[in-house]
Amino acid sequence: MLHRTRSICAAIVAIPSLVVLSACGERHLDREAKVQATAAREKYAKAKALFEERCKSAGVVIKRTVKDVEGIELIKIRQPIPWGGKEYFDPMYSEAAMAAEMRGDYYVKQFLMSELRFIDGVQSRGGLAPPSRELDKGMEPPRRGYRFVEILTPNSSERSRCELVLKPGEDRWENTALSCRPVVSSSAQYALDYDDIVDPADRALWVAGTRIKVVDKRTGEVVAQLTRYVWESGFGEASSGSWPWQHANHRVTQTCPGVPDRLFSTESRYFVDTVLIPKQGD
Repeated sequence: MLHRTRSICAAIVAIPSLVVLSACGERHLDREAKVQATAAREKYAKAKALFEERCKSAGVVIKRTVKDVEGIELIKIRQPIPWGGKEYFDPMYSEAAMAAEMRGDYYVKQFLMSELRFIDGVQSRGGLAPPSRELDKGMEPPRRGYRFVEILTPNSSERSRCELVLKPGEDRWENTALSCRPVVSSSAQYALDYDDIVDPADRALWVAGTRIKVVDKRTGEVVAQLTRYVWESGFGEASSGSWPWQHANHRVTQTCPGVPDRLFSTESRYFVDTVLIPKQGD
């Protein structure tokens, strides 16, 4: 039977003017396509199961909260990524689980901004804006952020204290500036830090994680921690001009814990201010 099949295929191939693709060639392509489709389904299922397993350890753990906090220290600052940078397409990018978060000066600014909430939606987190922004109708008084943040110069012990420079009525982040001056000693008892989770086996399936921590500087105690995982279910394919890691960070079904769309770029701020509650008033 095998010999007969081969003879038939050979006969078909021998008439190129009548047959563009041999029957045996079609069968070979069909088999190859089926093998590839099966492998893709298996990889997807394996990655989804891994992500769901990692999500079992995701979430927020708070040991205690602190009220009337005026300032915090940022042990590390997430650095800017070029527009459409290669990091968004790299399965081993260390900060993949926070690829959509604000960076550079904007990372620092988020902790100094005020939160604006509408009166009829006070149970929901509101957007962040400069404290000088004029309130819209139906808004409750703004909830202030921190008065200052302290930052460390990388690879040195130099410390700066940064505050927000405001213009009356200004409501745009980009029209605010940071004023930073060197300080000899720290005024902040608590610090925000993070450790990104880079497991090569997880990253092979495009699963990334991070741990964001609130630390008591006096004792070294971690008083709260947010563990977050993100899965890029397209495995880095950049169809329709998407940036894989950033777009994965936007999707509630591919992040755990899931984050409402309006909060994903300032998640660190929304986490830390539930633990270290900023001082309100003068």
